[in-house]
Amino acid sequence: MSSSLNRRTLLGAGLAGAASLAVGTPPAHAKTPHTDLSFPATRVAKAARRLVTDSQKPYLRNHSLRSFLFARAAAAKAGRLPGRDYDAEVMFLICVLHDMGLTEHANTGQRFEVDGADFAARFLEKQGITDARVDTVWDGIALHTSYGLHDSPVFTRRRPPEITIAQNGIGIDLTGGPDDLPAGYAARVHAVYPRHGGARALTDAMIAQCLADPRKAPPMTLPGEVLHQRHPETPYITWEDFLDASGWDD
Repeated sequence: MSSSLNRRTLLGAGLAGAASLAVGTPPAHAKTPHTDLSFPATRVAKAARRLVTDSQKPYLRNHSLRSFLFARAAAAKAGRLPGRDYDAEVMFLICVLHDMGLTEHANTGQRFEVDGADFAARFLEKQGITDARVDTVWDGIALHTSYGLHDSPVFTRRRPPEITIAQNGIGIDLTGGPDDLPAGYAARVHAVYPRHGGARALTDAMIAQCLADPRKAPPMTLPGEVLHQRHPETPYITWEDFLDASGWDD
């Protein structure tokens, strides 16, 4: 296990750019199968990419796009290839839309993961997609901060592979490191999609939402826990509070 994997075990699965932000193109000789910087070119994938380009700040959209690139590269490193072992379009949709809940386009007062999942489902339905792919994308986004799920062998076996692969890429970009990826790949990705503050900028955005609307930081969730750590003075409902409020007098 690499040191970066140890960091993800310690920190959890994470919170969960576009072409206009590109500052260069990697040289052709640097490209290898499934470790280039391309994205799915389907109609829906292009629409999703346009959406994050227009609606997400640079640090957030670069994170969304890097998550896909890192997910695909890490999967390839583990011997899992798009088109053979998973649907690259579905995996891309999970990655690129997973933090829409941190934008005003999807802020309805739920925790940001659920807001993002609901928004993604509505987006896909407007694009004419109403089959099981919507459920896979919703699950992948809503559960992406639920630590430990995609490490479960039963979850991996029973749930679509796109969820686990996408969540791994999201986690690498937040709390992982270059050793999780093929040698030199992270530097190539960052040259085109720089971090702009990375995970800390994303965390600040999540906390800002929670301070503005406490409904977005329910207890025993990632937003609720991080808010409590950053702002211990804010009201915090404990498990004992839940038990005390019960009508069973236990």
